[in-house]
Amino acid sequence: MSRISILLLSVLFLVSSCKKDKDGACAADLQPVNQLQYIGSHNSYRIKTYQPIFDLVITLSNTGVIPADLDPNEWDYDHVGLIEQIEAYNVRSFEIDIYHDPEGGRFYNRQGNVFVGESAESGIPELLEPGYKVIHIPDLDYNTHHYTFKDAMRTLRDWSAQNPNHEPIFVMLELKDQAGGDLAPGLGFVTALPYDAQAMQDLENEVREVYGNDLDGVYTPDMLRGDYATVKEAALNGSWPKLAEARGHVFYILDVNDEGESHYLAAHPNLEGASMFVFSNEGNPETAFIKRDDPNASDIRTLVESGYFVRTRADAGTTEARTGDTSRRDAAFASGAQMISTDYYRADPRHPNSEEWTDYEVQFESRKAYQLNTVNNDCE
Repeated sequence: MSRISILLLSVLFLVSSCKKDKDGACAADLQPVNQLQYIGSHNSYRIKTYQPIFDLVITLSNTGVIPADLDPNEWDYDHVGLIEQIEAYNVRSFEIDIYHDPEGGRFYNRQGNVFVGESAESGIPELLEPGYKVIHIPDLDYNTHHYTFKDAMRTLRDWSAQNPNHEPIFVMLELKDQAGGDLAPGLGFVTALPYDAQAMQDLENEVREVYGNDLDGVYTPDMLRGDYATVKEAALNGSWPKLAEARGHVFYILDVNDEGESHYLAAHPNLEGASMFVFSNEGNPETAFIKRDDPNASDIRTLVESGYFVRTRADAGTTEARTGDTSRRDAAFASGAQMISTDYYRADPRHPNSEEWTDYEVQFESRKAYQLNTVNNDCE
């Protein structure tokens, strides 16, 4: 082999494997995406509850009429739009709640409005269209930046196409299987539909309707799997793309009940040909992403070190924003979880003028879109 050939091979090896640049500092684009951490928003689409309904539910919650797991105090936060979250606050992970509505119109009426003396009819044409709807709690907590899942996807798709060098966006899809009618029957609230085989196929079809059958701009399970037998093997053997390779892509990850997951996997064994990953259990062949809401969960560090991609939460229920307690946020950063979800990528806007709220927020010290993961990244 000639000296020139040896030199070229050496350069290729350094480019493909070295994590540091010529000055000895970490070269960000050479870091695998699972060795970085990203700020994410929780219920990312959500606009604060319609005030008359919020006031009513606060009153009813004190009488015991509203179930304890519908505590309206936990609804007292607000989000800016998805693109503003990306551009102004460097959010790179989103959570979107969706409900199946194959015929359209299932969520057009809002029964909660009747209880405040208003018409239940929403007057929103998009809610009459067939397809998945984006809602926190139908009838009660329904304000949203995007009425349909397809609209949310188009928004992200178009921004991604206009900014092709962006860091990867991770979108967690929580398929809701309970609505107001399931939690508080007898009040005229709508119920949720189950996630049968058709529901899961409908969801897959929506992704392909927006991105095309080639799924251009979507990072798919097939791309991660490569030549490995399963997605899990790929994740645990370092097949995660480098940041440079993942730029310009959106990852979609399903968070669905066991029934829905089984139907999705039946249609896409080993997630072959699937547009979306799934949050599943450690050791399953389809598992690359795992959810642990509690950042103090004892297994997060082990999962991250093994090669899994973990999502956790830095805060919950507005508690941290009211008290200013950062211990949960600090635990989330230290855990090694790659997706750190929060309601407060910005401090609550009321905090300068209200003693009820603090300047609590979740941002990396650098205020960048990512930081090195100290659990599984040895680059300093």
